[in-house]
Amino acid sequence: AVFAQDGNGERARRALFVSRPGKDVSDRDAARRIMTRLVRRANRRSPREDDVARLLGFFDRAAAKGEPFEKAVQAALKPILVSPRFLFRVEEDRPATGSAIGVPVDDHELAVRLSYFLWSTMPDDALFQLADKGTLSDPSVLAGEVRRMLAHPKARALTENFAVPWLQLKKLNNARPGQEFFPAFNGTLKNAMRDEVTTFFDKLRAEDRPILDLLDADYTYANETLAAHYGLSGVKGPELRKVALRPEDHRGGLLGMAAMLTLTSHTFRTSPTQRGKYVLEVVFGTPPPPPPANAGSLKEDKPGSRKDARTFREQLARHATQPSCAGCHRKIDPLGFALDNYNAIGAWRESTPEAQLDVQGTLPDGQEVNGASGLKEVLVLRKEEFLRNFSEKLLVYALGRECLDDDEGTLRAILAGLARGDHRFSVLVTEIVNSVPFRQRRAAPGGK
Repeated sequence: AVFAQDGNGERARRALFVSRPGKDVSDRDAARRIMTRLVRRANRRSPREDDVARLLGFFDRAAAKGEPFEKAVQAALKPILVSPRFLFRVEEDRPATGSAIGVPVDDHELAVRLSYFLWSTMPDDALFQLADKGTLSDPSVLAGEVRRMLAHPKARALTENFAVPWLQLKKLNNARPGQEFFPAFNGTLKNAMRDEVTTFFDKLRAEDRPILDLLDADYTYANETLAAHYGLSGVKGPELRKVALRPEDHRGGLLGMAAMLTLTSHTFRTSPTQRGKYVLEVVFGTPPPPPPANAGSLKEDKPGSRKDARTFREQLARHATQPSCAGCHRKIDPLGFALDNYNAIGAWRESTPEAQLDVQGTLPDGQEVNGASGLKEVLVLRKEEFLRNFSEKLLVYALGRECLDDDEGTLRAILAGLARGDHRFSVLVTEIVNSVPFRQRRAAPGGK
């Protein structure tokens, strides 16, 4: 690709060949400059002289065979592209001092951890320069870099690579509601649904808003298509823009977004069980166990043959009386039925004489839930559970591993710092970056 003739290939060629042989520059000197810069970027740290010398050996052998300059450079590229230091994020093993079990990562390793956490790519020149000077690990410098990087467009990677999987948003691509039952559910509306979620999360990051906006907010982002679906007035055009919400709009927060409500629905009806499971799993981080093998399933009515949603609730209640099912359904169903004013594609609906809705329920702890607004009250009351779940998920994403028992103290410290910082997004990121597991790695055996 580097030597391709299209526009992208030409840009890659210019970026690679930062030096050319000339009157005052020998072929080998030009190759050394190219290799030095390339090794820095490929290994994501300051180049070592022996690394550059080894690559120049490949260049020298190709040049000795009469290869032109670019071909000789290409020969030196191959070892870089198969090197473990290019293919993997390598960190050096170091022995600890005394009885410590961890050692701090060096500034280059810290730059890499930080960059892949926030940008999903290698450090930029500013991070490299701070790492070269050994100042990145200075608390004030590091805090400034976190702010700079969160404000950079590259930080949208947090939305696509963290938020989208966490919120299971890819399931929207194969959402089950059928257009024969919901004619409005076309590609344009589905795209707007997804864009509402990603824009909301990305603005939360870019504007450093409180994380609790994910539970309840007096705003969302909509274009004309989505606004019409929600019954919001005054929104024109295909571009999403920030829209102020009123209580009577029945929106605000993740669980008022059509994407979440749609991906947890069936072909022609809502799925209170799937919606309740989503709340437990995604919001609180407490997924119910899989259903037992003998749980059975509800017999689906034909579309239009059910009397109303209340009849379906009664049918589900009978199913949930089975001993193997009752425990989980007591946790799941009240949460899901609270959202039943939203139809299978997230449009608001009211009870009618022909289609009665029952959105009341009682949680296992005795707490009453009444409709979407009542569920939102429950979420806010249990915000500490949400904050812990969200913080743990983001910590796991930052570390690239699951949390261990040893990380419990880290999580408590992160949550305490988050509370002091008004639960703002940048505060959570800063707390994670300053945490022991992010700043240290396990020590190699043999410390003294």
